[in-house]
Amino acid sequence: MTLVEWDNTLILGMPQIDEHHQKLVDILNRCYRALMLHDHSHELEGVVAELLDYTQYHFRTEEQLMAELDYAAAPSHAAAHRKFINSINNFKDRSDAGESFVAIDVLVFLKDWLVGHIQNTDRAFTNFINERTES
Repeated sequence: MTLVEWDNTLILGMPQIDEHHQKLVDILNRCYRALMLHDHSHELEGVVAELLDYTQYHFRTEEQLMAELDYAAAPSHAAAHRKFINSINNFKDRSDAGESFVAIDVLVFLKDWLVGHIQNTDRAFTNFINERTES
């Protein structure tokens, strides 16, 4: 039972980043399974905490690489990361306050953001790296 299948459209060809993204897809799918099994209140807390921790680690890795390579779009890419973290913190606050159906909002947001971010923003960064190494 999965919401997002890990497939070639999500692979960027950077092993460390692809591994991170695959872990994020796994977290998303665990949240989805918890919701489908009606065990979302307990599972959601753990998933959101893990998501916050792991995304911060992942974003630091990406942003460090962008800085090392002098990536011109790094500021806007990092801004997207901060916006994501703020959204997840908002979901955590809503969940902590006992708001119902937060899991559904989290799933919709995560699926749309994660897939879109990997396929567009992160792919642009990968293209930059590939062009740089080809020069």
